[in-house]
Amino acid sequence: MQLIVPLIVLLLFSGAATAESPTTDVIERSGSLSDVFPAEQVAKLADVISPDEIVRWKLFVPASEAPHGVVVFVSPSASGAPQPGWTDILSKRNLIWIGAENFGNEKLSAQRVLVALMGLASVQKDFNVDGERIYIAGMSGGGRIASQTITKFPTLFTGALYIVGVDFWTKSDTPLLKHIRANRYVFLTGDGDFNRRETKRVYRKYQAAGANRALLIDLADFGHGYPDPQHLDRALEFLDHEK
Repeated sequence: MQLIVPLIVLLLFSGAATAESPTTDVIERSGSLSDVFPAEQVAKLADVISPDEIVRWKLFVPASEAPHGVVVFVSPSASGAPQPGWTDILSKRNLIWIGAENFGNEKLSAQRVLVALMGLASVQKDFNVDGERIYIAGMSGGGRIASQTITKFPTLFTGALYIVGVDFWTKSDTPLLKHIRANRYVFLTGDGDFNRRETKRVYRKYQAAGANRALLIDLADFGHGYPDPQHLDRALEFLDHEK
């Protein structure tokens, strides 16, 4: 994970603009490190991902002229697309969705973190983004990467959704504790999830460390999978609280 530390500098270059029109469909967006970040910074990240490697994301942008919130999604599988019914919730809450394609659990953690931050930077450059509503989410192994990302870069996000997978932060992240505590977090699991005990344990550790702007959603008759739109909406409502 030390390889991604220079990214905290790179995201300072991300700006808000309205270069593209909103869409109500899930589309594909592509780009490389060289496309997203300044040339003088790309060399620092070349040992994580080749500067010219094309990364593809699934992108959904609600048809609203108001500033958009953002959900950066980390998938455990090859698909970065939202689940069926989720775009209705994203539209309701005016949230852009961006999830990398082909960066599931088989990829290196540093690469998955990097493409998530590349996706965020790309959206911030091309759309009018509400800086108070920038979330990272992930499922299973993707939830673990999401938790690693927000605790290493807590000032780039305002909240996170961990779906049936989460890690506690490391000692190296302790200097960022003030910023980690300022964000909001949702832990989602269920009685049939094999990660349930660990998810609840990490939730309690967050609270004990003062990161108590957190919600545990522990569902009945729910296994290791994706929540339905109703429970996604509940999670996003908590992240949006007072925003």
